[in-house]
Amino acid sequence: MQLILENLFTFGITMISFIVLLSFIVFFHELGHFQTARWCGVKIDVFSIGFGKPLFSRKDRHGTEWRVAMLPLGGFVKFFGDAGPASDPSEKVQNAERARDSDESGDEPKPMMTQFPPGSEKARLAENLTEEERRVCFHFKPLWQKALIVAAGPFANFVLAVVILTGLFMMAGEVPVYEAQVGTVQEGTAAEEAGLQSGDRIEAINGRKVNSFQQMSNIVKLSSGEQLELVINRGGEIMTLTAMPIRTETLDAYGNKVRAGILGIGSDPDAYRMVRYGPFGAVKAAVGQVYEVLAVTVRFLGRIILGKEGIEQLGGPVKIAKYAGQSAMAGFSDGGEMEVSLVRRLEVSFFNFLNMAAMISISVGFLNLLPVPVLDGGHLVFYGYEAVAGRPVSEAVQAVSFKIGIVILLSLMVFVSWNDVTQLFTS
Repeated sequence: MQLILENLFTFGITMISFIVLLSFIVFFHELGHFQTARWCGVKIDVFSIGFGKPLFSRKDRHGTEWRVAMLPLGGFVKFFGDAGPASDPSEKVQNAERARDSDESGDEPKPMMTQFPPGSEKARLAENLTEEERRVCFHFKPLWQKALIVAAGPFANFVLAVVILTGLFMMAGEVPVYEAQVGTVQEGTAAEEAGLQSGDRIEAINGRKVNSFQQMSNIVKLSSGEQLELVINRGGEIMTLTAMPIRTETLDAYGNKVRAGILGIGSDPDAYRMVRYGPFGAVKAAVGQVYEVLAVTVRFLGRIILGKEGIEQLGGPVKIAKYAGQSAMAGFSDGGEMEVSLVRRLEVSFFNFLNMAAMISISVGFLNLLPVPVLDGGHLVFYGYEAVAGRPVSEAVQAVSFKIGIVILLSLMVFVSWNDVTQLFTS
């Protein structure tokens, strides 16, 4: 009975943490679109956290309806003139155009798109709006403003991560940063075969300077099966060794099984420097960490495409929920056996949860920049083409691209969700 209650409690914490985490990140993503659109003079009809039936809503003095909806798996900003969150023309305008097109040609009218070829949908849309309405309609804004509005969502995610990490660095006080110095070498590993010894300091890997053990570890984890050139300092003598990390099943910080490349070395517990971050130092460190996470993400996806990493490592909503719950319970992960005050446990959980929020925010920003037509990145590709070619992408290409994009996203969601559930029940 006690085990059942514990599992129910853990499940409850996981779901609450997931909803809070996702809503928090989505809010800032959409806020980026929203605030930039308002700066550009675009009228916003709806700002929604979640989809489906509204649980709460109110209108501000600008006429924008702020709502919290039933399904907290995302959100959207609906601009004036849009039918929905995808920035397609409103139903009123589309119905008028369908009626006109049917009368004129007798054929089934074409769907209206986000981008409008000159003299086509854009011109006919203008006939259904007053001059004042056109001035506040997203579709009639200059190309650079539309691109700025679209890019503002992912950018807001990166800014959020920098703000969170800056705060964490400043609140941490003095923290130890371990040098990339070998403390132990495990037998029968790539490190032993390469000739690494206790006391060796790794200066660079494949020409890239290494500043900490953590940075070195990040490089090694995504280098399984690849030959690495290690520049080491052994008692003042600089030498070069080669090693090939072996993909091995290990445990992450929360005890989850992961597969990553390892050399088989441990850090030297005495080789560290204490660092205290001031405001400027904290911002610099936060920006550096965001860049490092993005670089690791790009490299990881590249290795998956090349077949060098297993696709089973991709995660979706279930994995995010799992990690959200684990981070929120991090301060209590020892089962209450250690003599630690409740306040300290709550602090640890709070800091871990914020750090997880920063990491997920970076991932959401990166995902939305992928050049898939239904995502922000896809819109930016279309805008880039229009800027270079001097004309929008044709209706036919847009229609096919959006359909392909939807199929890609749905397929990916089904795959990662199945992947999550499979791992959840087999772990």
